Amino acid sequence: MRSLPLLKICGLRPGDDLSFLRHPAVTHVGVVMVPASRRYVSPDEAGDLVRTAKRLRPDVTTVAVVSGGSREEIGEGARRAGVDVVQLHGGEPRDVAERLREAGFRVWRAVAFDPGDDVTSFLDTLRSHASSADAILFDAKPPSDAKPGVTGGHGRAFDWDRLAEMARAFSFDWWVAGGITPENVRDLLRRVRPVGIDVSSGVEVGGRKDVRRIDQLIQAMEAWGHESLSLS
Repeated sequence: MRSLPLLKICGLRPGDDLSFLRHPAVTHVGVVMVPASRRYVSPDEAGDLVRTAKRLRPDVTTVAVVSGGSREEIGEGARRAGVDVVQLHGGEPRDVAERLREAGFRVWRAVAFDPGDDVTSFLDTLRSHASSADAILFDAKPPSDAKPGVTGGHGRAFDWDRLAEMARAFSFDWWVAGGITPENVRDLLRRVRPVGIDVSSGVEVGGRKDVRRIDQLIQAMEAWGHESLSLS
């Protein structure tokens, strides 16, 4: 039985050092195919990154983050990138998710978590999303000055205690993103038990993925794992 949550390192770009894939704790990698994002990569650049990752770790799961565009554009971009999962960040219609799944992709839905939302309506929205997705990913709401269409990757955390309260009602696989770092991941995992965590800016130095920061994150996760086993 796996004691640690799954771990996705997201926002890879050409030139990033992918040697962190030597560590089996990293189960997923992500590429951002949102043109307005500073981490944007084209479908062809994403494909190069995906092939490199798969050479290093054939078992790693690859994820394309998208926001907006028609179902045809999203599907074609995901096909060219050669990813396993498409992560919908733009509130795309249900038929987009269904067509992607019919085409053989797994689909994740990103949902902005706002502790001020009405609980009943928020849970109804989650159940609707979950019915056409393989997992839900919770992220912080974007800042007011965020670029249009850039709904994630801002490095902002949110109220994990509030999420822990709501999680009792979840009947689907769920992930957490937003402001996760080597310094706070143990605190996160003490509060909530997601299927996986999604990290981007928290393991960057100078805007690039940093192997040392990723190692520190994994060490902190493993320390939490030892801590939780000793308390069980």
